[in-house]
Amino acid sequence: MGRIRQVVPISVFLVWAALIGAGLLAATVRGRIEPVDYQTYHRAAVALARGASPYQTPAQSRALWRSYHRLDAAIRAAHTLRAAGSDPSARTPPGPYLYLPTLALLVWQLHLTAAPWEILDLACVAAFPLLWLRRARTSWWWLLLVAGSWDVWATYSGGNVEGMLLAAVLVAFVVLAKPFYVLFFVAFGVVLLLAAGEPRRATLRTLGAVAGLAVLLLAGEVIRWGPALRGDAVGYLAHTLDAQWVVLPVTQQTPMSAWNRTPLQALIALGLPAAPAQLVAGLVWLAALTASAWVVRDRRPSFAQAFALAFALLYLGRPVGWTLVGLDLVVCVAAWPALPRAGRALLLVGVLALLASHWAALVLTGLGDGLPLLTLQPADRPWETWLVLPLAWALGVWAARRLSVGREIASTNAARIIVIER
Repeated sequence: MGRIRQVVPISVFLVWAALIGAGLLAATVRGRIEPVDYQTYHRAAVALARGASPYQTPAQSRALWRSYHRLDAAIRAAHTLRAAGSDPSARTPPGPYLYLPTLALLVWQLHLTAAPWEILDLACVAAFPLLWLRRARTSWWWLLLVAGSWDVWATYSGGNVEGMLLAAVLVAFVVLAKPFYVLFFVAFGVVLLLAAGEPRRATLRTLGAVAGLAVLLLAGEVIRWGPALRGDAVGYLAHTLDAQWVVLPVTQQTPMSAWNRTPLQALIALGLPAAPAQLVAGLVWLAALTASAWVVRDRRPSFAQAFALAFALLYLGRPVGWTLVGLDLVVCVAAWPALPRAGRALLLVGVLALLASHWAALVLTGLGDGLPLLTLQPADRPWETWLVLPLAWALGVWAARRLSVGREIASTNAARIIVIER
């Protein structure tokens, strides 16, 4: 019976993922679809092959963001004008390349066309929940949550590298692709360092070794870029904020400002300019990290609890977050054992309602009601940012506090075991 409980959800999830992957791959091979985020990476790779910079100027990047805003406005207008034959949803160019050069270099040097990129992406998207649930030692039925998540399949169908990062092993590659993932590794390291499990000196040595190896790999990769590409990367990093939609007038930031469920974007919606909002968002993340560290000090959180808390902190601190991919699975698995029956029912209902709202956004997009696409939250009332993210973090903190074992209890139990053995 236990074997069936394991095989059935895994089989359902893998078959569902294979069907989605086969459909997207078939459309790509026929030339009907090419994932939009992959187009961004490929365009940068083509530029590198020509010896040009993979980056657009900040002005060119802002022009691309404005084109998405115009498309959103045009689709809303066409909702009542389709009978007149208007076609505002004509193809628009992919977004600007807002990554370090490594991602474009890999696409170019490995000759990754759209089809193999999709296959690799699907393998990683499927691998992350399988690895996570195995490591957390929990029910495989949680895979159904992943199967029903539009956030997961939107990330995959768009060809975004995020799905690969979740399953990535090398810390250096994750940071090279999306540097803000360093927030996760810092938070995870702090939680482990302050926990009561291993001696802190041993934990510190392990974290130092991992960080040192990551720095060496990063340095080697930066050297591999060459002088010209390093100059391009420095120029990009110096003007990162100027290339984002957040510096545009608030009325021109949609639909990106609705999709981007981060405290930075929510602060901008309140009227703060981009630069001060970035500073305040950083302080909010630092305050949440400090509070989390205070809660878990001298406790013994499990791997799942420590990972979930760090993952929730990542979403509180990252500057860009089109989706909430992985957040529901990670937090639910970590918090589930700490909740009473009523709390579990409330959490499950809330998560399913959130998943349903994201699918509803996709349906509304198909009906021509603008480009909600990923979320129903309006740009001026970012309820997911102010409600879902803090709740996810609070659940992570609650699980780490409620389920972990304190240092005194752990020491007492260890002493009892020694006495019994003697």
